Amino acid sequence: MSEKLRDTSNPAAPATTPGVDRAKLKRARWAVATIPPTRARGVLVVEPDPDLQWQLARMLTVRGNRVVGTSSGEAALELVKQWPVDLVLIDEGLPSMSAVELARELQRSYPDVPVVMMSSDAGAAMAKLAGAVAVITKPFRPDAIIELLRSFPKGEPDLVPAE
Repeated sequence: MSEKLRDTSNPAAPATTPGVDRAKLKRARWAVATIPPTRARGVLVVEPDPDLQWQLARMLTVRGNRVVGTSSGEAALELVKQWPVDLVLIDEGLPSMSAVELARELQRSYPDVPVVMMSSDAGAAMAKLAGAVAVITKPFRPDAIIELLRSFPKGEPDLVPAE
């Protein structure tokens, strides 16, 4: 192996490898090792329509988020207990537990997790009373959700390959 390609982290490597500043290399390795791990935003989509749930999950995943979906309020509460969630999107037409009940329960148990309701114009006022930080009126453009994500403190992540 040539001197230029030799691994300089090996203590047996010559201290005078041409073109390598060992102190600079050591500082660079330390800097990389101290970078805190990042975690993609965890989004829970609670949508009874499987096609819309899949479309939302796909759009959010492609944009660098980790997404899980469910069609009921009860399942959503169980998922939040087991999975790190940074944002919850709730459709107003849930089967057994109403979206308002789910939003209230989430705000009571997890006050730091923002809830966004996907609702008709009529349900917007009720969603705000339930503790939703925002309401997206249906039908909505996919851009509306992307713009909403940009408004949160964590912001919209840069495009990264989906996991």
